[in-house]
Amino acid sequence: MITPRFEITQDDSYLFVKVHISSIRFNSNNVELNVTGNVLIFHLSPYYLRLRFDNQLQEEPELEDDSTDSTITEKSMATFVPGEEAILLKVPKLNKGQVFEDLDLHSKLLARLGENGAQNTAVPKGPLIQEIDGQNSVDSQQQTESLENIEKTGRLFDWEIEQTAHTESANDLLGFKYGFNNNYNDIIGVSLSNGNDINELNDPEHTSANDRVKERSDKGNFKFDAEYYISEYMTSKYGNEEDIEINGINELLKFNPPLAKQFLKWYKKYPTNDDPMPIQFNEKEQTQMQNNLPKKEYFVNPQCVKTNYITILSLLFSYNFEQIENEGTHNSETSWTIGKLTPQISFLDQQLKLDKPQTNNILEVSQNNLTTENNSDEESIIRLAIEIGIKRSLSYPLHRNFTLSKKAWTNTYYLLRGGKRLVIKALLDIHECFRFHDIYYVYNKVLLDDLCSWFISYGDEVIIRSLAIQMKKELDTITEENISFDCISDVNLETAEPITENLTLREMEILTESEYLAQKGLDTE
Repeated sequence: MITPRFEITQDDSYLFVKVHISSIRFNSNNVELNVTGNVLIFHLSPYYLRLRFDNQLQEEPELEDDSTDSTITEKSMATFVPGEEAILLKVPKLNKGQVFEDLDLHSKLLARLGENGAQNTAVPKGPLIQEIDGQNSVDSQQQTESLENIEKTGRLFDWEIEQTAHTESANDLLGFKYGFNNNYNDIIGVSLSNGNDINELNDPEHTSANDRVKERSDKGNFKFDAEYYISEYMTSKYGNEEDIEINGINELLKFNPPLAKQFLKWYKKYPTNDDPMPIQFNEKEQTQMQNNLPKKEYFVNPQCVKTNYITILSLLFSYNFEQIENEGTHNSETSWTIGKLTPQISFLDQQLKLDKPQTNNILEVSQNNLTTENNSDEESIIRLAIEIGIKRSLSYPLHRNFTLSKKAWTNTYYLLRGGKRLVIKALLDIHECFRFHDIYYVYNKVLLDDLCSWFISYGDEVIIRSLAIQMKKELDTITEENISFDCISDVNLETAEPITENLTLREMEILTESEYLAQKGLDTE
C-alpha cells in the first residue's frame, strides 16, 4: 500500500481532505471511504490513507424505513479534481462549528493507535505466544493467568497498517525523472501495483538515465532466446510448405501496414514529387487532437529535441512491426507489443547510450538537418535506435525474423518520407491504443500526450526528411553480422555463474545450418 500526499482544510461543517494521486483513473465505484468515530479511511488501489483526528466525525447513516422520523445525516463524498490529479474528500463533522486542531501535523494524523507517545499500558509485556509444558508441575492458577494474558494481548494488539508520510525524496532532488523532456516521476512506480507488464526496470522511480541504459542492455541479452530465433530461421528457410503455412512468416513478409500502403500508392502515382504527402485528418482524429491532447507551449532544450525525434523513430518502428504482425488490425496485445519494442517506454530509456561527460561541443538541431557538430555521433544514435529495435523485435513478439524486422524499419522510412502529417496519423493511432488501456495509459501521461502535442505544434518537415534519409542510409548497411547477443554457452561449476559468448545472428545461422546439412548428409547415406 502507498500512503499518498494530502492536505486538509476545514470550515464550520466539513473537513476537506485533498488526496494526491499519480495518474490513477478515478472511478467512484473503486473508492472505499469509511468514517468511524474520529477515524477516516480512504482506499483506492494502490493508495491507502487512514487519518485519526482529535474530534469526532459524522459516521455514515444507516438505511432506515421511510416511515421513521429520524434525522437524515449527511454523507461523506469523494470527487475528482480536474487538472490536479487529486481526489477531494468532503467529510462532515459530528459537531458543527467545532474546530479541528493540528491538521497540518501529518505524522500525528497518520499514527496508529497508541503511537506518538500515547503508550497503551493495558498491553502486557512478554511474548504473544507462550509454550506451556503439561509435563511440568505448573500451578493451575498460574496457567489460567498466563492464558488470560495471551488472550488480552491478542485483543489489544495493534493490527492497523503502519503509514509513512509522503516526503520529497533525495532522488527528486537529484533529478531521477523520465518521460517527455524528463518532466515526470512517481507515476510508473505506482502503475506497477496495478500490473504494469510493459515496464522492465526493477525500480523505475530510483534509476538514473545511465543505469536505465545498462539495465536495458543486460536484460536484452538475457531475454533473447537463441533457440527460438534459430527455429524461426530454419522454418522459413528449410521448412516444408505445411510448416511455413502454419508459421505464416511468408504472408507477413508480403504485408504492408495501411499507412505505409497509403504512401506507396501515392508515391507510385507521383514518383518525382519531393513534397510531403497530402494528408487529411478524419473527424475522429480531429476530435482526438482537440479533446485528448494537452494544449500548452513547450520549452524543450536542444538535446531533448533530438531525443524526441529519436523517440518518434522508435515508436514508428514498434507501431509498424505490430501492424505487420497483426496484419493491420489492433488487438488486446497492441499496446503491450508497441511498449515492449520501444525502449523509451519499456525502460524509460530516452538516451539509448551511456552519457559521456559533457564537453564544450553544443548540440544544435537546425531546420536544415538533424545533426551535431560531429555528424558521426548523430548517425550512431540513429543506427543504435535501429539496432535496438531489431534486437527487441527478435526477443518479444511471436514472429522473430530478421527480415521481418528490417521490413518494419522499411515501412518506418515510408512514414517518415510521407512527411509530418502522415507521422501525426501514426502517433495518434499509437496514442489511442494506450489511452483505452486500463493500465498502460500511464505512458500517455509521461510521454505520448506531450510528444504528440509537441510534434503537432513544433515538428519540422525538413528535420523529418533528414531523419528519413539518415535512417535509410543506416538501415541499408545493417545485416545479420551487425546484430549480436551475449548468449549463455556454459556454466562455471565452481561459482554457478553462466558463461556467455557473444555471437552474431549470422554466426548462429551458420552453426545451425552446418549441423543441419551434416545431419541431412548422414541420413541420405
